[in-house]
Amino acid sequence: MLRIDLTHADTEPQEFDERPVVPPAAGGVDVVSVAPVELSGRVERAGKGYLLEGRVAGSARLRCGRCLAEFEFAFAEPVELHLLPAAAAPQDDETRLGRNDLEVRFFEEPFVDVAELAAEQFALAVPMKPLCAETCRGICPRCGANLNLGACSCPPQSTDDRFTPLAGWRPNE
Repeated sequence: MLRIDLTHADTEPQEFDERPVVPPAAGGVDVVSVAPVELSGRVERAGKGYLLEGRVAGSARLRCGRCLAEFEFAFAEPVELHLLPAAAAPQDDETRLGRNDLEVRFFEEPFVDVAELAAEQFALAVPMKPLCAETCRGICPRCGANLNLGACSCPPQSTDDRFTPLAGWRPNE
């Protein structure tokens, strides 16, 4: 397990450059595989806690949400986290979070697990609905052919058969 010891940053900023392995499941069901992720940056003392600034980058193989084809996805995102001791966490049952509160992490022990941080940042970088291309045409709903490769052999259908019973229906006027 790769860990950053925060106490080393008490006197001077500490640089880090790690390449943790992130499991595909960290990014969701559309992630087929993940290349090792590069997480680099620095940690320095900031007030009652620490400030971690850096960059996470890597690539993964994703499955398109429309046509189910696999494609390469590259990402490079900045990372900025304020690390505070757990004693500084709000004690209220319900707390309204502000925009700046979303970049705060509380710790029990003065360590940051690099693999966990990389997996979290990877999950944030993966799109909710991955698309191989903005113009992806998806698959035919009848035969399942990938429409990006050309038209399927299904005969043209002007209306969906499921709506036939509604064809003569008119609302009361």
